[in-house]
Amino acid sequence: MTAQPRRPMDVFSFVSAADTQISPDGRQIFYVHTTRDIATDDKKNVLKVSSDRQTWTEVPETRGVIVARWAPDSRRVAMLRKVGDKTEVVVRDIQGGTSTVLVESTRPMRELAWSPDGTRVAFQMRIEEPLPAWLGLATPPAGAVWAPGVRYTERVVYRHDSYGEWPEGNYQILVAAADGSSPPKQVTKGTWWNGMPHLNPPGLVWSADGSEILFTGTQRPDWDAKPSETEIHAARADGSGARQVTKQGGRVSRPAPSPDGKSLAFTVADDGRFSFKRRRLMVMPWSGGDAKEILPSFDRSIEDIAWTSDSKALLVTYEAEGRREIARVTLDGKTTPIAEDVGASIEMPYASGGFSVSGDGTVAYIRSAIDVPSEVAVVPPTGPARTLTGLNDAFARELNGFHTAEMFWVDGGEGRKVQCWLMLPKTKGPHPMILEIHGGPYAQYGNRFSIKYQLLAAAGYAILFTNPCGSTGYGEAFANALHDRFPGPDYDDLMAAVDVAAARPDIDANNLFVTGVSGGGVLTLWTVTHTHRFRAACSIKPVVSWESWLLTADMGVTGGLVWMGSEKPWENPGKYRARSPLAFAHMAKTPTMLMAGETDSRTPPTEAIQMYSAFKLAGVETALVRFPNTSHSSWVMRPSLFAAEVSIMLGWFERFRTKA
Repeated sequence: MTAQPRRPMDVFSFVSAADTQISPDGRQIFYVHTTRDIATDDKKNVLKVSSDRQTWTEVPETRGVIVARWAPDSRRVAMLRKVGDKTEVVVRDIQGGTSTVLVESTRPMRELAWSPDGTRVAFQMRIEEPLPAWLGLATPPAGAVWAPGVRYTERVVYRHDSYGEWPEGNYQILVAAADGSSPPKQVTKGTWWNGMPHLNPPGLVWSADGSEILFTGTQRPDWDAKPSETEIHAARADGSGARQVTKQGGRVSRPAPSPDGKSLAFTVADDGRFSFKRRRLMVMPWSGGDAKEILPSFDRSIEDIAWTSDSKALLVTYEAEGRREIARVTLDGKTTPIAEDVGASIEMPYASGGFSVSGDGTVAYIRSAIDVPSEVAVVPPTGPARTLTGLNDAFARELNGFHTAEMFWVDGGEGRKVQCWLMLPKTKGPHPMILEIHGGPYAQYGNRFSIKYQLLAAAGYAILFTNPCGSTGYGEAFANALHDRFPGPDYDDLMAAVDVAAARPDIDANNLFVTGVSGGGVLTLWTVTHTHRFRAACSIKPVVSWESWLLTADMGVTGGLVWMGSEKPWENPGKYRARSPLAFAHMAKTPTMLMAGETDSRTPPTEAIQMYSAFKLAGVETALVRFPNTSHSSWVMRPSLFAAEVSIMLGWFERFRTKA
């Protein structure tokens, strides 16, 4: 018996796991357990812990946990916890059952790192600076209720999607006594820029001897002109100053000092002219000197880094052909993959997720597959990986199992081989098919779970998803074939995939639909303005005019300018127009739904509004949906709004679907 089509509101039924951490002694594992609360329309995060790798219990007083880390004694956990409008740094004694709040503040906080001796916890807090006195702003009298204050900046980079507006100020490092015996002490001062959050994780970590705290940052006075250029710095834990450790140039991040105190590993991406920049794995002597690239011929970007306890090898993550892998890398460059199914986000099948490692070499991570939502898994020092949880097993049984997908390759443009997946409904075909296009464009889909795809397949649609030109995980040449050409050659790859899939007998070639978010929204609009083969389209959070986007988006004048070959809008207006879907609105005939997040600063809502108005002027059947208080990423949407996105899209497609 096959499952009946499910409602998009079933998003509330899914449970997900993230950020699993194994204790240093290898005896305990915790992870962030996320449920979707239908009463509050929010995601509920708590920690769950296991000492036998079979029974999991909720750790008390962890509601709202953002990030958590084991203490060196494998007994205590430090965590950042959101409580109302405040964020707290808390130490929880797992065995003793007590919690100590080290600090609470309405200021944004991030990152946690234990000192090697377990007596101190370092974290970062944003310290705001007063607006310039020359503005002449008046101070309200006591008890007066005035309008919110003005927002002022002279920076090019002054906001970031999902983070919101950045007040004038800096993230500074603070150190707190783990037992709460003294107030936190600020150990960095002055203007620090830590890089774009989506590109440069600060990587807060202590030196092996506990005297310094390493982080990613720069104090260059011109940091705003090149915000991706950062180096590794070390702040003295007593607050007496900071020093620059690396001198690589480009985007340096993810510091990882070796346990023996002799070496420092990190990643670096050259700040060159190309859109995609491969992150290379480097190791340098802790005492100073030249850094050595460990994998000079490895054509993949290194993500997470951790040392083995003997300081003789590194564990890393990277993307490869639709997978996110963990591998062991020796210092002479020998690479041994140990897991290839890393995946933490379940809304869409993007590459994400890291790992942790215990003293005995056991690796804990979150795994995912097309039909397996995020689950906790471990890889022992010897032997295969083992899945420890079954968070959605009961729901899967209710549905008669989640949908799977078939992987295949097609011949794309310019001699490329393009990897594709096709998910089919459980009912008999031929099925209407949706081409779902990933964003980025420098990102990847893959063999990972997606709530959206499961809901679309349950509604009777086949879903085609693929990694066209520009996708990551296939090497620098494949990604940078899109440099200064987006959209264009990726569209050719997508149509080649549609040609192959639509020729199958189980696909209804008369009922093809297209959708995508962000960069996928761009390509959706490019598709409907360059072909009429699709019955209907849904473009979600798109860019429609490269000129207006570059001048209004949070990353427009930084990364976006590089995508346009570093030519400013007035230097080559013809290029900007030729690559903007808005310029071709009059060529569209496909009924097209447009969706926008009203607080989206990555692809501002004015982009979708422009295309909506243009389609109306051109006589194209169109509609506009705006999501209130919604930024860019699907995984930060309120569950009801994510459900609405799917429901509205399905309703739109059904309006134009031809019935047999």
